[in-house]
Amino acid sequence: MPCIAGWFQLKIPTGKYQKADPAKLGTDLNGATSGGGSYDHGYGFALTKTIKPFIVHADAIWNFPILTKVDGVKTKYGTYAKYDLGCEYFFYKGFNLILELNASVQGDRKENNVYVPDSDIESLTISPGIGWSNNFIQTLLAYQRTIAGTNADVNDSIVFTFACSF
Repeated sequence: MPCIAGWFQLKIPTGKYQKADPAKLGTDLNGATSGGGSYDHGYGFALTKTIKPFIVHADAIWNFPILTKVDGVKTKYGTYAKYDLGCEYFFYKGFNLILELNASVQGDRKENNVYVPDSDIESLTISPGIGWSNNFIQTLLAYQRTIAGTNADVNDSIVFTFACSF
């Protein structure tokens, strides 16, 4: 049987997502782009299964943005879901290789209670990486590349993750 865990998530805006300069193509905004500066609540699950010498992970979370104001306009961002599928191969003293696919889908947003056509967002990202872990610490260094999407930014990123279990 796989290990199963439930998730609850509360996203709090990290900044005001307002007064954007059109010439800057959104680079002057701060805050999460999925919810555009709104508070979101989310619910999901994670599955992990060991199939020696691999560990397979899958998770999904559904997020529900709360009504907010952007430049004085009542804005309700679309519900969005994020899905991940990953596979790790452990090869030497806690070192591992990982390959992960991340998908995100978000519905159209509403402005002043009217849907904005073609404002939906979809993306698919691939992330190969190397990590090290033991019973208490997990680390990962990965390269991320957006490989497909609609109304989504194409990003190349280097990601470092550190987690400590207790």
